[in-house]
Parts: sequence; structure tokens; C-alpha cells
Amino acid sequence: MNPFLNPFNGLPFLKNYLTVPSRLKNYDSKKMQKYRDKALRDVIRYAYTVPLYQKKYKAAGIKPEDIKGIQDITKLPFITKKDIVEQYPDGILPIHVDKTKAYVASTSGSTGKPVSVYVDFPTLAQGVLQSVRQGKTYHYNVRTAKIASIGTFHKGRIDRVYDDAILNYTQLFRKSKNYISMNAFDPIKEIIKKLNEFQPDIIYTYPIILQHLAYFKKKGYCDTINPKILQVGGYTMDQYTHDYIHNAFDCPIVNLYQSVEACGTIAYECLKGSWHINNDFYHVEVIDEHNNLLNFGERGHIVVTRLFGRGTPIIRYTGMDDWVTLVEGYQCPCGDHTPIFKNGVEGRISARVILPDGRVYPAASFELVSLVLTELKTYKITNFQTIQNKIDEIEIHLVVDNDLRDTDPPLDFIFKKVYEKYREKCGPAVKITVKEVKEIKSPQNKPAPLVISKINLEDGYKILE
Repeated sequence: MNPFLNPFNGLPFLKNYLTVPSRLKNYDSKKMQKYRDKALRDVIRYAYTVPLYQKKYKAAGIKPEDIKGIQDITKLPFITKKDIVEQYPDGILPIHVDKTKAYVASTSGSTGKPVSVYVDFPTLAQGVLQSVRQGKTYHYNVRTAKIASIGTFHKGRIDRVYDDAILNYTQLFRKSKNYISMNAFDPIKEIIKKLNEFQPDIIYTYPIILQHLAYFKKKGYCDTINPKILQVGGYTMDQYTHDYIHNAFDCPIVNLYQSVEACGTIAYECLKGSWHINNDFYHVEVIDEHNNLLNFGERGHIVVTRLFGRGTPIIRYTGMDDWVTLVEGYQCPCGDHTPIFKNGVEGRISARVILPDGRVYPAASFELVSLVLTELKTYKITNFQTIQNKIDEIEIHLVVDNDLRDTDPPLDFIFKKVYEKYREKCGPAVKITVKEVKEIKSPQNKPAPLVISKINLEDGYKILE
């Protein structure tokens, strides 16, 4: 049965469909504050039924009635990535909830170990409302526009979960032939062929995929690919990449800041270049490396609270590993009056791997160590990094926890499994080396990238051609 036809889902969704997309523009500051205060109280009451949060709040002496609104949020303890990883599965969902009826969405682990959270249909459906808002912001009708999503559609990844739970049932709102999803790690020429046939109005994907498309657009391979707008996510797009893509497609390019844990779009870049926070859906704070709260205008680590939904609550979550500078109540020429990220989001630095057979992988799709460690249920590896030294030579560096060195599974078995995973991904033409290192160095004030490619982009394009 189409879940939108269930009145318990459909009626609330229909009401929200008519009102929520315009809420940022229609609510004045007083009304928005009242809405956000109530939303926070609701999620705190729910979180108190979740073992992870209940334990944390009781230890801090916090009861739901102590939280009257956003101004009280600093009374709550932070929730880390480690908290969610260690408490999965039983500790991150209310005890009375049947886990088999919830969806599990997992991160790629591109900034560390993967995180898995539970989401339900109403929570995922908020993504449709955010999409409608994006359509209004970028001047297209989400019901009629032809949208191509090029992402990571493995089982358990949020792109796949959202497609299976939501988009496969949205024919009530838009024509199914107006949407296509593709795997970003397919050979680039196969992606181009599908896009030429589909002729999308909007393309949403990783920056590096758009950069490859732009390259082939200039070479004459993409004659019928003429989108009205390009949307990018997954990691930060540098100015060079932005200009390169714009030069090829001559249409607006905007960033969407999303995460699996947030189950939606935390911030969006408007056509005037401001990164607006969806502050009716999320509350954002910024902290320093010692977890001290920073003032507006100070650069630090992002902390996110999701103000909607059920499944796994996300309240004062520090696990996204991104750097931001928060500006309060910015009056943007676009007409949206919200907090913004000054200079966008730092931390998700682009990386791409080009293989000898022409396949192109963004960093999030080429980090495989975390999959092996999760499968083996081991924490013996404390850090890891994948380095492409040549088009046919890849090294995987692993840092071993000495306290766990002699525990099961044996290190040689872990190394063998990592090797096999990359061999399966890369094929026989690539030399794979897995080795132990003492440490993985980080750039100053930034997390170490999980994937590094030393391939010159122009040399990579020669391979693709």
C-alpha cells in the first residue's frame, strides 16, 4: 500500500505540504521562536524514551520539563558519534518501538567510522517538504521538473532508503518519469548516456561528478544535457570547481548541506550565494575543540539538533566533523531571513578516484575500510586512509590500537579482508597495498581526509576518454 494513502500519514503530510515550504518566509521572528521552542520540547519528551538520551539526561539531572525552549538547550549534554555507534541498535530507539518496522540509514564513514540511525516514514517525508522549499527557492516546480539524482544507492545508504520509502510512492504528487536515480560510481560515459536520454532540468550529485560532466560537456559529449540548475552535496565545492562547471553549463550551481543523521537539508545556498539554515527544521550551534560554545561570527565545529521526526533523535550532535561560522538573523537580498553559514561549510574536502577502466568515485563511495571493520565487529583500527598514488596504484593505511592488537580477529585477517574489498572494487589492473602506519597526519585545524588522490585531473581525463 502507498503509505501516503494511509490517513495517519497522508492527512498530516498534506497539511504540511501546503504550509511548511513557505514557513521561513511567512513566520516573523517571534512566531518562529515560538514554533522552535515547541518543536524542541516535543523532541526532548520523545528523546527521554530513548535509552541513550535517557541515561545521558538522568546523569546530568535533566528532566523534560526543565527544557522550556531553545534558550535551555545548553543544559543538555552533547551526543557524539561514538555514543550512537556504541548504542546501536537497541539504545538509539525507544524500547517499545519495533525496530523491524523502522528504516536504517548509514553514513559512508567518509570522516571516520560509519554511523547508523533509525528513521521512520513521517521523518523521511519531511525531505519532500524541504524539496518543495528548494523548488520555490530556485524557481522550479518540484512536481513537473525533471530531476536527476546521482548518488550512492547501496542498500542502507540514505539515498536508497529515501528512494525506497518515499520517492517510489510520490506519483500522487509528480510524474514518475520525471525522476531518475543513478549510481555516482558507474562509468562516467554510462551516466552521460542516461542523462542525454533523460534531459534533466535539475541535476543533484557530488561536485566531482559535475566536474567530470563539465569536462565532457566541453568535449561535445553532452549536447542534450542542459539543466536549469545544478545542486551539489556530499562535500565542499571549491571555487575553481564551481567556475569550471559553470563555464561548461552556464546555469546556477548551488550547495545543499545535508547529512544522514539530520535526515534532510540542514542548509541551502540561495541564488545570492548565502548559505541559509533551515532553522525551522534544525537548531545549529558552534563549539571549539574543547566543547565550549562559541559566539556568532566565530569559526568552530558544528553541533546539530533536529527539531522534527522520530526514529533516532539527533539532539546536540557533534559527530558531523564540519567547520562553520554562524551568523545570526542575516537579511539576505534573496528575501530569506535566517541564520547563515558565513563562507559556507568547511571540512568536507573533495576527493575523487579515477580507475584505469574509466570509473570515477567520490571519496564517500571509495572509503571501504569502515565496511570491513563493521562487518568484523572490531575496533582494533583507530584510523585509516586511502591514498591513490598512481592511476593503477592504491595504498590503504591502517592505524592499530595497541591495546587491542592481540585480540580477535587477527590483524592479518583484517588486512586480508581490507585487501579483498578493494580488489573487488578496483579490479585486477590496480596494485593494492594495505599497510600499518603509526599515525595519519591531519592538516592544521581540519580533519584528515579519508581518501587522497595524487592523480592530476587532466591525466585522469585522458584515461576517461
